[in-house]
Amino acid sequence: MKSKKTIKFTLSLLLLLFFTISTLISCQSSDNNTNNPTQSQSADGQISSVEEESNPPEFTPVAGIDYGGYKFRILGYDGKAAAIWQVAAISEIIAEEEIGEPIHDAVYKRNREIEALYNIEFDIVPVTYPKRDDFADKFTKAVFAGDDNFDAAFVLGMSLPKILSRNNMTRNLSEIPSLDLSKSWWDQKSAEAMSIGGKVNAVIGDMNLYSAFSTLCVFANKQLMKEYAIENLYQSVRDGKWTWDVMYDIMKNVSKDLNGDGKIDKDDQVGLFMQYAHVQTAINCAGEFLTPKNSDDIPVFEPNMDKIAAIASKVIPIFHDNNATVPAEAISGFNNQFFDFIMPKFRDGEIMFLTDQLLLSFELRSMDADFAILPFPKYDENQANYGSMISSYWATFTVIPTTCTNVERTGNILEAMGYYSQKYVMPAYYDITVTNKLMRDDDSLEMMEFMFNNRQFDLAYFYEWGGINDILYNLSFSGKADTIVSQLEKNDGKIQKGIQKTLEELELN
Repeated sequence: MKSKKTIKFTLSLLLLLFFTISTLISCQSSDNNTNNPTQSQSADGQISSVEEESNPPEFTPVAGIDYGGYKFRILGYDGKAAAIWQVAAISEIIAEEEIGEPIHDAVYKRNREIEALYNIEFDIVPVTYPKRDDFADKFTKAVFAGDDNFDAAFVLGMSLPKILSRNNMTRNLSEIPSLDLSKSWWDQKSAEAMSIGGKVNAVIGDMNLYSAFSTLCVFANKQLMKEYAIENLYQSVRDGKWTWDVMYDIMKNVSKDLNGDGKIDKDDQVGLFMQYAHVQTAINCAGEFLTPKNSDDIPVFEPNMDKIAAIASKVIPIFHDNNATVPAEAISGFNNQFFDFIMPKFRDGEIMFLTDQLLLSFELRSMDADFAILPFPKYDENQANYGSMISSYWATFTVIPTTCTNVERTGNILEAMGYYSQKYVMPAYYDITVTNKLMRDDDSLEMMEFMFNNRQFDLAYFYEWGGINDILYNLSFSGKADTIVSQLEKNDGKIQKGIQKTLEELELN
């Protein structure tokens, strides 16, 4: 029988061991919570992140600011277009009241919170779709006249050449202390890519909703995937095996002569509907650029010709395979061939793959089309990442004109717009894009995140030096993939001259 003294000593050791282990577990939990926010579940079952006090939030409003009801004016789309495209009825800037449309109402909520935060009022210098030229015209007219008409602008990508290629038109965003382009609501890749000689005059943020709309992707028809027992393409993307060769094999397998005339054309079941301009998308998505930048952050016309030729030699023949592919350019007799012919055909299970901008997802969901969203394929499995590209015809960039009289105030408000767009607007966009009447497609949500995290920006595409976009389009249209190197070299002087002119305007020469 143990003595009372022995039992007491044993109990003391056990208690000491218990408290030691408890302390270690507590410290371990504390260390983990420093890097990983805890989660809580709300009444509606949604999981949300709760930041620890030791991990301050990324956005902190500037203390003590009251802008006295200032009207903060932004040049951009007003969402008042009577257009076939649903996105044309959405303004990324203004929302005067809640209307029951998720994205619009998220913009409304964002704006009201910022207005209350800094005592401002949002206002817009409107551009109505499709008046795309108004971006450059209104911007340059105001700056040339020295008029302080707007504090910032969400300008269309295709208007950038007229705005950015002229000296003293836009502010260097990297020199504004109240702007922090390293924050998560700014696309750091856009800031890095659009920089020339250390000057960042245009950038994409979460408030630039049209840049999300304009991201180019591959729509895959789930009806045909099921009918032909096609492998899980989402998993192919995850495994790094989604390539042009894989896509092409599927295209050839599903193409079918529906009307029995002995050929495959627009009236049949086809593997791919595309646009010839997407050869440029294929090049950029493979991580190749026509005008990469040197160590001084200056664009130079020194592309990897061998790799670009290899990409063109793979993709252009696919575009010209009449037994599997139909170009959008071949469709005529409609007010809009995409809306009136191509999308209904895709909905009805007569197109396997459709390459276009994500904005088509709004229309396809309204049509009850069952589809998957995929990134553009890799050139081959050795390619490290899936790249993505935005279309300059819809994408918007944030710029600040040199006529802005208070850049600190503008920076503070844009930071708040970025944060609250990330908090409210982007989740609404994700949700409406990947959710239809029957189910939510979280796989496509994952694919969208792939694309948004890997957007590529080739300065040549936005500045259009030497007509380089037309050169690539014409090559793709002609089908003469083997001439891409000679055509680019033939236009070397024009492209170099275009770059030089931009550098002179930016006083970087």
